[in-house]
Amino acid sequence: MAVLQSSVFRVRPGKAQEFMANVATAKKILERLGARVRVVNQMVGTNAPCTAFITESADWKAYGELSAKIETDSEWQKFYSKAALDNPNPAADLIATGLSTDVPIG
Repeated sequence: MAVLQSSVFRVRPGKAQEFMANVATAKKILERLGARVRVVNQMVGTNAPCTAFITESADWKAYGELSAKIETDSEWQKFYSKAALDNPNPAADLIATGLSTDVPIG
């Protein structure tokens, strides 16, 4: 059963190029750590317009392993600090997060 972690961002005016560069970097790092990454733009709905960054793990075990790697990976820590934690003017605002699993049907 797949586990999906989502982060939804609203890009700040004039910051789309910087945001997409950050998304590309995050995707590269997280895929190296074992996640499957999808990025989607929400065009209609409560949070629109926004961008959802979704990481997928095969199951809870893989999710736990990915989480442990993220906590200790120096490349991820350096990137996340620069892009978000220690950035007084980030490219986007985090507006929602979620953790979901597949629902078996049939």
